[in-house]
Amino acid sequence: MSTIPTSADDAQQNRPLAGILFLVLACTVFPVQDVIIKSLSDTFAVHQIVFLRGVFALPLVAVIAHFDGGLRPFRIGPFFLQMARVTSAFSSYLFYYMALATLGMAETASITFSTPIFVTVFAMFFLGEKIGAFRWFAVILGLTGVVVIVQPGAGVFDPAAVLALLAAVTYAMSLILTRKIGNRAKGGSMTLFTLFVFVIYGGLLGLLFSNVEGSSPHPSFAFLYRAWIWPELWHWFLFAGLGCIAAIGFFSLAQAYRLAEASVVTPFEYTYLPWAILWGFLIFGTLPDMNTWIGLVMIVGAGLLIVFREASKGRKLVVRRGLGIMRQR
Repeated sequence: MSTIPTSADDAQQNRPLAGILFLVLACTVFPVQDVIIKSLSDTFAVHQIVFLRGVFALPLVAVIAHFDGGLRPFRIGPFFLQMARVTSAFSSYLFYYMALATLGMAETASITFSTPIFVTVFAMFFLGEKIGAFRWFAVILGLTGVVVIVQPGAGVFDPAAVLALLAAVTYAMSLILTRKIGNRAKGGSMTLFTLFVFVIYGGLLGLLFSNVEGSSPHPSFAFLYRAWIWPELWHWFLFAGLGCIAAIGFFSLAQAYRLAEASVVTPFEYTYLPWAILWGFLIFGTLPDMNTWIGLVMIVGAGLLIVFREASKGRKLVVRRGLGIMRQR
């Protein structure tokens, strides 16, 4: 789940090929991050991983921001609105990786790619946008795809699927809050602030669960309840790698949406999915079942319908910021 927000005052150029390449780079490195975190999920707590990833990523992102235009003035907009946005994003991050501890990479990603559907619905309630028949069709199509994957009421249902859905819902809310903040914040300032708060939240959860005895037999909840442990030497290299991936991914996302219109580059966010399927098979020996394939096609189709409809109508919520799915990582 990435955390790069963009603001209206971030300069945008018109270099579509460069923007696409940067987005594809981000969608290539973030699945590697997911592989590492899933591999660590039976040893470390999710909040410890969030904390250590942030510790390594913060200085790297600060250096990149310094050479990419600087951080002055440091502007995050209304503090309480910003904290609500970061808290929603952190919740999404937590839900996503808790789900990933149990589900396959492709299945988790497929469900969370329903984010644009919830952005569309929330925009109606919180931003006063009107949803026409075309976008309602996309919403219904995408939600049907989620139901096909999750299979509520079936014997194969896993509560981790609900966590993946909550990741999509909470991240959609963070995108709505980003829209409300608008040009009162700078993209680079918001990114550093988000990473910093993630580290604080991870540390607070570590303190909370250090005094909680016992664990859950379910892998997703054990990933949350587990107390911190001291990493071995090779673990430190993995955490440093997570920090580097975060920095590269954040920079690539920022460049992608700075260099090209979101309506051009956003469809390439879906290049994450082939990598998720490939790594899931090579590392964990899992492949999507037929229900996941069918639901995935429906969700991706709904997301693309929303993007192209937004672009044709000139709306800013998706056209400026894209789907926001990769920013979730």
